[in-house]
Amino acid sequence: METSISRHSVRGSTQWVGILPPLHSSSEDQDDTGLMAMGVERWSKQKKPLRIMRVDMVPIDEVLPHEHIIEEEIESFCASLKRKGVFFRPILLDKKTYVVLDGHHRVEGLRRLGAQSIPAVLIDYANDDEMEVHTWYPIVWEGRDKVASVLEGDVTVEHMGETEALDAVNGGAATFCTLPPRDGDVIVITGVHETLLERLMAAFSVEYCDTTDIADQIGDKGVLLYRRDPTKEEVIRHAREGDLLPPKTTRHYLPYRYQDI
Repeated sequence: METSISRHSVRGSTQWVGILPPLHSSSEDQDDTGLMAMGVERWSKQKKPLRIMRVDMVPIDEVLPHEHIIEEEIESFCASLKRKGVFFRPILLDKKTYVVLDGHHRVEGLRRLGAQSIPAVLIDYANDDEMEVHTWYPIVWEGRDKVASVLEGDVTVEHMGETEALDAVNGGAATFCTLPPRDGDVIVITGVHETLLERLMAAFSVEYCDTTDIADQIGDKGVLLYRRDPTKEEVIRHAREGDLLPPKTTRHYLPYRYQDI
């Protein structure tokens, strides 16, 4: 198995590039929900074909984030990079604007470590129909009434049927709705997205998942907060204006995986 490490100097900074052994899947990679778990994220397992993509070195100061980062993840990334001395996963950028589509923590971590450039795969974000933008759904392992009570304040809390609630959130009339429903009833919460998330994270330990399918497995042990997917236009606008979205707001999806370096 290849484990070589090479070092490339780019614009005066040292860029570590190498190949790490692939992760092996096992029963230890799964929790009792059958979903992959890593830190605060849970995602459904999906095998994707490999597509070899061009990797460019992009000046790190030209890269535009669209989301805030999580400090603990930055610290973990920097510690890992210092320990291993290797950076192997290119970030994903819009080729027209250099907006980050995947890799915010890698960008900030390398920036803090003094890198001047970063390996990136560039795509035509606006016109690439294969590239989809979705969201991560917050999960709190508390009763839904307790969660709703924490979010109350300068917000509106209503009860609706599930279909009506989902339509309200997807149409922008509401911010969140709680899943799974209780006897057909869903709590709908309307307020400032960022404020609601700040209250949520101040009061509870929050996980995130990529699918609402897990709601059926949550049962009455917790609550999934459903929110609408952002649009590509919103992602670019927030990045250009420097009005960063909360962490885990966007989840970009490609039907293939690209190579490490």
